[in-house]
Formats: sequence, C-alpha cells, structure tokens
Amino acid sequence: MEYLSRSLRGLTEIADFHYHPKCSKLAITHLCFADNLLLVARGDITSMITLHHCFTQFSEALGLKANLGKNSVYFGGIARADRERIQHELGFSSGELPFKYFGASLSTKKLSLLQWQPLIEKIVAKISSGTVKNLSYAGRTQFVQIMLFGVQA
Repeated sequence: MEYLSRSLRGLTEIADFHYHPKCSKLAITHLCFADNLLLVARGDITSMITLHHCFTQFSEALGLKANLGKNSVYFGGIARADRERIQHELGFSSGELPFKYFGASLSTKKLSLLQWQPLIEKIVAKISSGTVKNLSYAGRTQFVQIMLFGVQA
C-alpha cells in the first residue's frame, strides 16, 4: 500500500488533478481500511480518470486486481451528464450516500447514536453469545479485544 500511497501523492504534481473540496486542505486522495480503499477527488472527468489511471498502474505493477462487483463511485453535487460520463469512463456502478462501513454510515458530519446502532448491535450480539458467557473474566476481556480488532479489520 505504500507504493499506492506514494503514487497517489504524486497526483499533486499533475495540473489536471483536483482534490475533493473537503480534502484539499489536508491533501487527501485516499483512505485505507484493512482490505478496503476509498479514493477521493473532485468530481470532474479529468481528475477521476487521472485517479483511476494511477490505481490501474498500481494494480498492474503488483498484480492486485480490484473486485469490480464491489466497486462503486459516489457523487455529490455533480451534474447528471458528468456523472454518466464518469461512470462510463470508469466502468463502475453508482453508489448511494451515505454508504455504510461495518454497518455504520460514513459521513462528513458527526454520527448520531441511531447511525451507530447497527454496529453496536453486532458487537453486543457477539459479546452476548452463549460461548462467551462461559469464559473467565480474562477470557472475556481477550474476546472483546479480538472482537474489536475484527471490527477494525
């Protein structure tokens, strides 16, 4: 992933690439979560194609391929014609915002308890399972730690 991060940082030297408006101050082009990758750019065709080309070069260099069935492009405040052109160029389906990650909605705003509820319910269900109730205190503590690491990954 370091190779991809360096390649994406190099996009700043390309005059036609523009950051997503909420990411330009911190120069963010991507976020990595375990085996998930979120690429962000301004919603113009040139920036999107440049970002996609950078990822394609990474994929070819390392032989890692993205699962096209799981890829989506998300738009906000983009004209319909531009969205359709970008989708056609990239070959991705359009996703709906806000999207969920581990059952919690990802948003640029503070999440409410209601938005966290699905993730909380998953964690409580795992902790409350019958096998965990028979563990010692130390065993339950370790189980909770493993569970939380599993949620992060």
